[in-house]
Amino acid sequence: MSAWTFLYLYLGGAVLTALHLAWHIRYRLDKYDRMFCDVRSTFWFDVILWPLLLLKPDNLIHPKFSEGFWSKGRAQAEREQDRLAANPPPCSAMIRYVPEHDEAGQCNSEFVFNAEGVEAIMAKRLAELPADQHGRYPGILNWLRRRDTSRPDPADVPAVWNGLFHNVAVGMLNRQLGQVKCGDCAVIVPWDEIVLDSTGLNMKISGWSYTVWQCPQKHKLLTKDAFHFHLRSAA
Repeated sequence: MSAWTFLYLYLGGAVLTALHLAWHIRYRLDKYDRMFCDVRSTFWFDVILWPLLLLKPDNLIHPKFSEGFWSKGRAQAEREQDRLAANPPPCSAMIRYVPEHDEAGQCNSEFVFNAEGVEAIMAKRLAELPADQHGRYPGILNWLRRRDTSRPDPADVPAVWNGLFHNVAVGMLNRQLGQVKCGDCAVIVPWDEIVLDSTGLNMKISGWSYTVWQCPQKHKLLTKDAFHFHLRSAA
């Protein structure tokens, strides 16, 4: 088989691969995948090196577009955010926030807040900000406004809102509003027993200073970064 034949086979395979990938991108990926996955680089990599896909035919039939390092999980998160904005889950007079993790690592705590109180604070804050800085918070505000006060049990804050709700929880803690439970102690912590501490995560080059809410047994309830400092070594 001549070199020209190999070239024609390679180019033909590249064209077929490109057409298949283009069809997959158009009809199998949604706007979130196209926004946060490495579509362009994966497309050209697979087209140029398509013979390698023959080693794993499933990757040729069902192309896989991986997410970028800095956007891992973003496609699913944004998809879920829009779904919640269009169809908010039921909300009660009380809401429960279980962060699981915050800016300094894992959490084992639970917060229960009055939905009306959170709504009032959030609405006031958004009114003070330009519309382009509202982000996803109007969706949360809409969820709070649709609350059913006849529901007896607290409504859980959807997990995809946990990161956004962190600032809400910090604001409620600063105002000493709501109820805080320490998961390690398995008890509700009275406000006058919550310890407010500041600690620094010092490193050779830089570090963070945190505001930490703790139970009397020094278990972390929630953390908020206070400021970041940078240390330069002497030349």
